Amino acid sequence: MLYNSVCESSSSAPQLKRDPLGSTPGADTVFLYHALRDSPSVLSRFTVVLLDMNGTFMFGGDRFGPEQDFAATYHALGGRRLAAQVVQDGVLACFETLGVIYDDSTRCDSFPAVLETLRELPTTRNLPENELKLLERVIAEHELGTVSDTYAVALKRLSADHRLGVIANILSRKEPWLGEFARAGVLNLFATTVFSSDSHSVKPSRKLFEEALGVIKAPISEVVFVGDSLRCDIGGAAGAGLASIWIDRAGRGRGASDPEPTFVIGNLLELIDS
Repeated sequence: MLYNSVCESSSSAPQLKRDPLGSTPGADTVFLYHALRDSPSVLSRFTVVLLDMNGTFMFGGDRFGPEQDFAATYHALGGRRLAAQVVQDGVLACFETLGVIYDDSTRCDSFPAVLETLRELPTTRNLPENELKLLERVIAEHELGTVSDTYAVALKRLSADHRLGVIANILSRKEPWLGEFARAGVLNLFATTVFSSDSHSVKPSRKLFEEALGVIKAPISEVVFVGDSLRCDIGGAAGAGLASIWIDRAGRGRGASDPEPTFVIGNLLELIDS
């Protein structure tokens, strides 16, 4: 149900999500039949809904576990020169390095690009530039998720009454994500799409929120941000002066030191009146 946030239990330390909750195919569809009776009254307060992406309406991304075959992806992209172990070690080293920086709140406005990181890592810095760019593409392939039909329909329904925008943290260049939005038929629903990889800032930096608000040009009081990370999404929205809706998919509750959202839901689909 939708409720004003209450501190009940502590949450785990924020980190890059290797396998976002709810990424199992079909797991989201059950929520379509549990739209909240009072959610329209909540959204009626706002004319603009800004959205996080991963774990909010895109799932199945951030596939960086030890079981992943990065060399197979490298070969599928045309790579032939590097040994499988070099690819495996290079991708994991890059992801782990960026993960440490991602969790460092002092680095939210000095976040390096994937290619920059590959050029500096001991495991990859001596590789030819064209091979580094191939590894960059491998990382993007494993980072990219999908927008299911269920969520595409939900976004279209949400856009009927609200202007929509996206503010997303991603490691890689944005083009594959724009392609996935286009494939799912939702790209044109967004008045603005702000991706962290276009700059050196990541949420919770208010710079990304200010960029989106500069395009939207709506009063702050008419804008709400929806996301699943307390630190990045809810904390970032609060820093920008925005109301927020936290997606607590696991029902774990909020820790005493966590940012406080305005409202809490279990799934984005709860905001859509079925």
